[in-house]
Order: sequence, then C-alpha cells, then structure tokens
Amino acid sequence: MFAHTFLNPHYMKIALLGDPSHNITPMWQAFLKNVLLCVVAEPLVLLVALPIALLRNAKSPILAGPRFVLTAYVDFARGVPLILIVLSVYFGFPILDIPFVSSRTWFQYGLFCLVFCYAAYVSEVYRAGVQSVPFSQTLAGRAIGLSEFQLLRHVTIPQALRIVVAPLINDFVSLQKDTAIIGIGAGVIELLKAAQINQGVFFNDSSYAVAGLLFLSICVPLTRVADRLQAKDMRARLAGSQS
Repeated sequence: MFAHTFLNPHYMKIALLGDPSHNITPMWQAFLKNVLLCVVAEPLVLLVALPIALLRNAKSPILAGPRFVLTAYVDFARGVPLILIVLSVYFGFPILDIPFVSSRTWFQYGLFCLVFCYAAYVSEVYRAGVQSVPFSQTLAGRAIGLSEFQLLRHVTIPQALRIVVAPLINDFVSLQKDTAIIGIGAGVIELLKAAQINQGVFFNDSSYAVAGLLFLSICVPLTRVADRLQAKDMRARLAGSQS
C-alpha cells in the first residue's frame, strides 16, 4: 500500500516526464525554475550580506545609526517565516501601485524574498567568521602599517571566508529547498506546484517522492561537500595548533 501510494513507478514516470494528454508539466522542467532561482539568488545573497556583516561589526560611533537599522533588519528577517514574506510581497506589492515595485515578474519578486531573508542569515555567518579571525592577525597588520580598509581586504576577509565556506554551503542547501515556497505565492508551476497538480490529477502521492528525489539530487552532494570542507578545515586547525 505504501509503495503504491508513494513509490509507484508508473506515476513517478508520469510525474518526472509529464503527460500531455492530462496537461501534466514534466517535473524536471519545473525543477529548473527552482534551480535558476537558487543560482541567481545565492551570489546576490553573498554580496548583500558581506557589507551588512562588516557594518554590524564596526565599532565606530559614527556608524551607530546604520548598525541599529541593520540589527533591526536582521532580527526581522530571521524572525519572520519566509512564507509570510512571500505572501506579503506577492499579494501586497502589486496593489500598492508604486512605479517599478508593483509591476515586477514572479521571478523578480521571488528573488527579492530569498535575498531579503537569506542575506540576514548569511550576514551572521560572515560575522562569526570575522570574529573568529585571531586578533593577533589584526595587530600584525597594524604593525606593518596597514590601514583599516587594507586590513579588511588583505587579512580579515580572506581568513574569514576560508572559515565560513562550509556553513555558507549549508545555507546554499537551505536556500535551494526554500525555493519551493516561492510557488505558493507566485502561482507559477515550479517543482512543488507541479507535484501538487500531478497529485490532484491522479490522486497518487508518488509525485511528491519525485520532488523529494530531485531536491536530494542537489542538496545531498552539496551537504557532502560541506562536510568534507569542515573536516579539512578542522585538520588544518589541528595541524596548526600542534606545530
């Protein structure tokens, strides 16, 4: 019974390859929308999150105002569920009738939602990496006459990025999975929506198994890469401490 409901080869094949007679979209095509969203969003997240992290770590009293604003943003973006952001953007922005803002495509709105939420998470990863760089490295840089900008560019940021590569990959995995939420607000046929349509036509849940397998085909290899990078970094740290 379980195999027939969730792992039926006949319905899994229809879900994956589609069925024109029933107007079923191939799920592998729908999955490309999820992948494209993730591939475009991730570099934007990395670029937006870095200055947020650096400003929040800055100690200058002049930056107290921006630090407060960014802290409030990070708390909000991390505290509010992504689904709530998605529904607010897709159903709220169009009725605001604001030039440019209210006439974006589903892809642009989805991109905004993902970057808005994940930049907050990734900025905290960056902050942890920057704070993990030994202060002795900063002192050494100052001793040879490096400015604060030069310290960030040549000492702090390169070492911090090396530390946080594995956690960033884990965030990349989470981002890939959360692209499925975009379809709820957008109404576009991405992977989850395609699985729901398939299930509604055939009353069989094998399409959800196909959706899970497609996500796993990307997420599992990325997770293994993150594990290897963490293990490699740990070995390097242990070798350095022993020497």
